[in-house]
Amino acid sequence: MTPKFYLSLEGEDTIYLARSPLAANDPKFKYRKIVEDIIKKWNDEDIKDYCFKEEDFSAADRAVLDATIDQLNLSPDEARTIETEVLNPLLLRRDNIKKYRNAFRKIIAAANHTPLKNKDKESLKKLQIIYGLRDEDIQVIEEEVQNEVYPITPTIPPITSPSAKIAQILHSIKTLKPQNFKLNLPVRIGIPLIAVVSLIAINRHNIITPLIPSDCPKQTGDFISEGEEVLNYSQSFNKKKGTEYFAQCDYQKALLRFKDAWQQDRLDPETLIYLNNALLEANKMPYYTIAVAVSIPPKNQNSSNDDDDDSRAKEMLRGVAQLQTKINLGILNDNDPFLKYFPDQDFINKKAINGKGLKVVITNDENKELLAKKTASSLSQRPEILGVVGHYPSEMTLATVDIYNQNNLVLISPGSTTSELTKYPRKNFLRTVFSVEQQSPAIAKFLQEKSIKKVVGFYSEGSPFSESFFNSFKTIFTRPPFSGTVVKLDEFDLGNNFKAEEAIQELRKRQGKITEEIGLVLFPKAIGDAQGDAIRLIKLNNSQNWVIGSWGLRSSRTLEQINNLQPFQKFVITVPWDSLTSPNQDFLKDAKILWTTTSVNAITALSYDATLALTKALEKANTPTRINILEQLKSLDFLVTKGATGTIQFDENGDRKKLDENGDPQNPSVEFVHIVECRTPSSDFAFVPIKYPTAKDAGLSCLNSPKKPSP
Repeated sequence: MTPKFYLSLEGEDTIYLARSPLAANDPKFKYRKIVEDIIKKWNDEDIKDYCFKEEDFSAADRAVLDATIDQLNLSPDEARTIETEVLNPLLLRRDNIKKYRNAFRKIIAAANHTPLKNKDKESLKKLQIIYGLRDEDIQVIEEEVQNEVYPITPTIPPITSPSAKIAQILHSIKTLKPQNFKLNLPVRIGIPLIAVVSLIAINRHNIITPLIPSDCPKQTGDFISEGEEVLNYSQSFNKKKGTEYFAQCDYQKALLRFKDAWQQDRLDPETLIYLNNALLEANKMPYYTIAVAVSIPPKNQNSSNDDDDDSRAKEMLRGVAQLQTKINLGILNDNDPFLKYFPDQDFINKKAINGKGLKVVITNDENKELLAKKTASSLSQRPEILGVVGHYPSEMTLATVDIYNQNNLVLISPGSTTSELTKYPRKNFLRTVFSVEQQSPAIAKFLQEKSIKKVVGFYSEGSPFSESFFNSFKTIFTRPPFSGTVVKLDEFDLGNNFKAEEAIQELRKRQGKITEEIGLVLFPKAIGDAQGDAIRLIKLNNSQNWVIGSWGLRSSRTLEQINNLQPFQKFVITVPWDSLTSPNQDFLKDAKILWTTTSVNAITALSYDATLALTKALEKANTPTRINILEQLKSLDFLVTKGATGTIQFDENGDRKKLDENGDPQNPSVEFVHIVECRTPSSDFAFVPIKYPTAKDAGLSCLNSPKKPSP
């Protein structure tokens, strides 16, 4: 430190000594200390990720920092300034890496496939010294840039198997155009025979070489996997080894690795799906193939919503994997030794699909529309895939539905509620969740029961889900029998630079001019930080007004942001299903045994039902094709009576039917839940249906110790 005379000790010139009481109580000092502590715990890989990618803190670190910002009552600008000051050395290194990368890219592009000249190498060495980069940094940068400028095209290994060569020759002969192959029948038969005999003679000593599947090694890096790569965050050793064996089509070894990985982590549905797929392949069992499209965000992406996205993906996969397991165990003999790896396998009413199993291909769109379109196109070009379960967000569904439609591939969504798919139905689209038009009347009725005739709406402008939900609710609520009023504040756009403080100030001004109570309805989009904005708004409202939130707010992230239940006393969430009021308790029993948890989300139940509907259509079609499966699902007599969420039936638009043929309700479109205190190892609070005032009334098992202190 440089000695200096400080003539003023007020305002911005105040000196905070590290051990002084003044520093200890300063919010900025506290926040700086927490940021510094987080960075000190980073390992070399964390630092590398930060410097080489346009990423900030991990999702976990970001959650801690956001909670601290709220607790210390810091503004976002103040917090960001402190973070930038602490991160300055890494930011400088990131900037230098970017500069070196740009310089190297220009130099290698100018070289035009020729080796770099010595003077270019010397210049790069000088740049390395100027920017203070290590040799290992340079190696990573140059490899990345070289792959960008001259991407490596995967080569197809030559066919060496005699039987594969024969197959190739026969295929070539078969695909020749008639106009180029005008030979008489004996000659056309003789040519392939001569080819076969010649190959046998030449390769007689290799005739017992096994036929290697034409799709091995399997392609990786395309965001599509049936077992050849890990798409989610779970990277256990056995799981990764299993994917390596699966990619090489060594299914028996893959099966054993996936079995070990699943026994180590019974909550990982991706592992169980791969285990099922390997079981089918290793035992050469017949099967049908479907796909499930989920949104797993990139690891360490700078988004506070990553945890929600990853959680939704896992919940979707659990629903699919639970039914897949039920089907595939149904084609094993009762004395099959593999059954011992499934504890209590008798819990499942095992039943195959017409004697066949079910393979599931997983695809990940990362909540990116361009990637979703690319993977949808790839799935559509695989003729063995007979249907798709997904997508969850309406944004991804609308981006892909027409691609599937052009290829007659049915898409059953467990989460997309947008009204656009009702107004403009696609022949191939169905959903097990109710549309916004079906949910809006229940919300309007709830408000009516609270004597609320005036409502302020908050939503995410431009979002197919959010905006359509708001417009649907507005239409229903402003007409008889409700005849209410819906207003929109100047500050309403959740997730798009939303200012919760200004919204509450404007609300209070309006409320002061009238005597009637105002309700708040929140429809945040599922992508980005819209749901975080909604939570901040609820806290600022502090239970002065009734607040109704849409399904996405029922997440662990919401519970993590609660330190005090007071602001949430008049807050309810609409959900399509809740485990405590489920019409199918057998589904819950199966889930508890399979996943070793009683916590089952509506996404899991609705994904299970989407898969169940698809497999029922496979069962009804004697020789399933994409077209006749869709015909089965859309037929008037298609009915599934034991879904996790109730009876499954679709109308002409593909929407879930709420009423039976007599006009009586067969499924509730909305369940209202609220937040109650219930301490568990993961949280201090829980969601329960509003008919249960407390966790005890709902039958939840909570710890008796007092609530843990907030961080």
